[in-house]
Amino acid sequence: MTAPAAVAPNTLSQREKVLAFVGILTVLFLSSLNLTVVGSAMPRVISDLGGFHLYAWAFTAYSLATTITIPIVGTISDKYGRRPLILLGIVIFTLGSVGLGFVQNMEQLIALRALQGVGGGTLMAMSFTAIADLFTPIERGRYQGYTGAVWGVSSVVGPLVGGFLTDHFGWRSVFFVNLPFALLALYFIWSFFRLPATGAKGHFDGLGAALLAGAVTTLTLAMSWGGGTYAWDSPRILGLLAATLVLGAWYVLHSRRGARPILDLSLLRDKSVAIASAAGFLVSAGMYAAILYLPLYMQGVRGSSASGSGMALAPLMGGLILTSTLSGQVVSRTGRYKWLIMLGALVATVALALSAGLGLTTPMWVAVGLMVLLGLGLGPVNSQLTLAVQNAAPREKMGSATSGNQFFRQIGGTLAVSLFGALVNAHLASELVGKLPAAAKALPAQFQDAIANPNLLTSPQATQKLGEALSNMGHPELLEGIQSALKIVMVGAIDQVFLLSALLVGLAFLLTIVLPERPLQGRQAAAKPKAEAEAVAAD
Repeated sequence: MTAPAAVAPNTLSQREKVLAFVGILTVLFLSSLNLTVVGSAMPRVISDLGGFHLYAWAFTAYSLATTITIPIVGTISDKYGRRPLILLGIVIFTLGSVGLGFVQNMEQLIALRALQGVGGGTLMAMSFTAIADLFTPIERGRYQGYTGAVWGVSSVVGPLVGGFLTDHFGWRSVFFVNLPFALLALYFIWSFFRLPATGAKGHFDGLGAALLAGAVTTLTLAMSWGGGTYAWDSPRILGLLAATLVLGAWYVLHSRRGARPILDLSLLRDKSVAIASAAGFLVSAGMYAAILYLPLYMQGVRGSSASGSGMALAPLMGGLILTSTLSGQVVSRTGRYKWLIMLGALVATVALALSAGLGLTTPMWVAVGLMVLLGLGLGPVNSQLTLAVQNAAPREKMGSATSGNQFFRQIGGTLAVSLFGALVNAHLASELVGKLPAAAKALPAQFQDAIANPNLLTSPQATQKLGEALSNMGHPELLEGIQSALKIVMVGAIDQVFLLSALLVGLAFLLTIVLPERPLQGRQAAAKPKAEAEAVAAD
């Protein structure tokens, strides 16, 4: 099969651009669907393969590989082009997916999830960068908005598809659902994405890649293990954090001397890139707060079913899809994007601050309304911050700039998850004992860990196991009191998470106030021929 010849972006017809963009959306849907569809199957996977102590690594391996891959492929694409990397990413992702359908143990699953993460990171980085290759800055706002809509749809559809396939066809089928989308993406990218490489100069920075990968790995491990597997002040965690600082500082010094660093920190000298990257880092916290703790509130505190708690994110994603799409249309028509970013960040801050007041008796329509409001705010922020970065970056560094923005968002999400987890655990440790019935406080030590486990609110198996143990001791009535105390403490912890995330997103809002807004190229260029034609017609 002969590859179509590469052509300059301005020689592609609008039809060819749109078909290439369909391929980009398919690629983005493929990578983002995987993040949500797998979660529904993992409890069944653990049940069949065992290795519960390795459960978190199924997600950590993917996240770690994705975070490392994003800046590396972004820089490589500036020299060799997006198309070969997108195709390579699809192949790697597909091989990982097929392999996962045949795994026999958790070690194999973790290794293949890491392989899948390499492919997923490549697809995620190239999806956003490729839009800058296909469209002029004035057009990008509209198309970046569509990417937010695709991400929102996959977030809602993923858990439903994953649950359905797992229940009716077994958990292995979940990993094969990627295949038709991968084949479709291959067809569109191979046939229509025919843009040449920018030919950026410089050799691949192997040492820089190793240093950055090492810093990300040690940071991810410290954040994943700290406060849970190991105490934050344990030698292992302190050693990992020290290694992160050393490797990170070494990378910063090394990147200053390199012609083409993996993560080009010199781009941060541009005020637009620096502020957009920092705002993206902070806004990730608000998004992760909702994605992680809203289902816990709905299922654990309010007693919704597992499917019901999964659907709790639908209102948030509905709002996000709406404003992500509409904001793109507005930007392409007006050429203005800053006010949309500011307004979105302000709305998201208000929504998160109000969510900090969720309680045991909050009307369900209020909780749903707050999630819609949060989605309405996050929509334009997520899509248009990318536009701000791309509008400021030189074309030969577009891949590095866009992937760098995604990298900072990934790191922000990683740190947010760890920070919120530590906050919840600390709140449970300090408040739960005071809320428990007196008889529960006197239970043997082996019961205390089970009582303080949030899974007691979401897992029927954990509830049944504790109930049977209490019945055997002659205290079956304690189960309801323990659950009530745990709900009170848990809703307090979740409120603290939303309050902290409101502060972080509020800081992002303040940053966007000083975000420079540069004219979007393409609007004037498009208007000039029209004006000339009107002048000729008048003569």
